[in-house]
Amino acid sequence: TGLPGVGLGRVVLLGAGGAGSAAAHALRGLGTTDLAVVDTDAAAAARLARKVDAEHGTPADLPRLLAYADGLVHATPTGMAAHPGLPLPEALLDPRLWVAEIVYRPLDTALLRAARSRGCHTLDGGRMAVYQAVDAFALFTGVAPDADRMIRHFAELVGAEEDDRAPSR
Repeated sequence: TGLPGVGLGRVVLLGAGGAGSAAAHALRGLGTTDLAVVDTDAAAAARLARKVDAEHGTPADLPRLLAYADGLVHATPTGMAAHPGLPLPEALLDPRLWVAEIVYRPLDTALLRAARSRGCHTLDGGRMAVYQAVDAFALFTGVAPDADRMIRHFAELVGAEEDDRAPSR
């Protein structure tokens, strides 16, 4: 896992779309017992919460929910290159929380930067992108790919992309 040793008991999931649904099921599989699904679309949050036997709420509930959480998983488009910004007020990022991001483009989102600056352990969305590809490759070909090799290759690609964006001297 990308955040070894962190508590998984109480997690807030921000986003109830496709990525949020996948994250909710993965969190349950990892042993999260107290899951809260939060979305600006209260009906979507309630639907997903029913499917995974979780609490649900709106962004207004975040202060209460995060006060007792071990971690936050962000699964909305906010922070993507075309949707810059933070998905929640930075003041809610308490250093006892870990923060996992689903967004992988850019890899280092405003949320991750804010969380690190407040002392949170963080996980970028790179593994989500790679493991989605791992599962798709296995499904389409029937061959189990080397996930570790794919993670290393992804890191190389991201590093090369960052080098290309750096100003020349």
